[in-house]
Amino acid sequence: MRIFFILVLIGSNCIYSYGCDFCNCYLGLNPGYNKNTIGVRGNLRFASLNIPSPTLRLSHLGHGETTPTTGGELKETFASMEIFARIYPISKLQLIFNMPYSVNTIEYHDTSETRSGLSDMTLLAMYQLANTMPLDSGSVRHRVFAGVGIKLPTGKYEAPDDVTIPMADHLYSGTGSTDVIFAVSYLGKLNKLGWNADMNFKINSENNLNYKYGNSVNFTPRLFYEFKLHALTIYPHIGAAYESGDTDELDGLEQSDTGGEIIYGSAGIDWYFNIFSIASELKLPLYNDLASGMPVDKSWFIASVNIHF
Repeated sequence: MRIFFILVLIGSNCIYSYGCDFCNCYLGLNPGYNKNTIGVRGNLRFASLNIPSPTLRLSHLGHGETTPTTGGELKETFASMEIFARIYPISKLQLIFNMPYSVNTIEYHDTSETRSGLSDMTLLAMYQLANTMPLDSGSVRHRVFAGVGIKLPTGKYEAPDDVTIPMADHLYSGTGSTDVIFAVSYLGKLNKLGWNADMNFKINSENNLNYKYGNSVNFTPRLFYEFKLHALTIYPHIGAAYESGDTDELDGLEQSDTGGEIIYGSAGIDWYFNIFSIASELKLPLYNDLASGMPVDKSWFIASVNIHF
């Protein structure tokens, strides 16, 4: 059976307020556009910030209070393991669920702090607007999905009382707000060559501490190719990711050291065998114009194990 592609928005990075404060959704390849999928995905990200001495680092928590620092390099490690599902209640509608568990670590001078717990849950609904993929021809074929989703504040959002290092609020991956996500996904294919362009826009609300993370935009183009080895299908892919975020607000006032934009280069390979698949992708930053107080990603690795039925 010929396998066709779609790049589906599965809200994985919609929940992260750390490292890249305006990250939206992870975009991943999925085989069988009309198949249900359940899986487990892992994320591992490294970020750092060089703090000049002396300075004060703004925290997203504590109503704008600052934390004294002595300068130096601050390192952040963000790891998560998430359960996700993509279900078709009807032929053209996808319902997507994502629930991550995060383990976040901050290192500053000789101090290291780690916190873990459930993150914010995301629900998405994507509807198929056009699809010529079932046509078995040598011409270019297309597929378009569009939808809307919501991120719920199920993760923890508070400042740890026993931590005095800068950026302590990044130890928790919850944002404390209910946010709305709009998404569009396009895919084209010619024989075994494929390409896609995906965009999502996240509108953030104010949380119970009167803090509002800036609205964000995420755009991800990718090029892939299909190789078949008997029952095994392999899809290497390369691409990029552009992410941009507005300035945060506290009590309606814009906050310095927030917002900006970043561009990643990405490469990965996905393996499919019958109803099982293993997907992987590495992202490296190519350019950034982030606010001076935001840690910059150094590398970002994503891997998942999935069952399609």
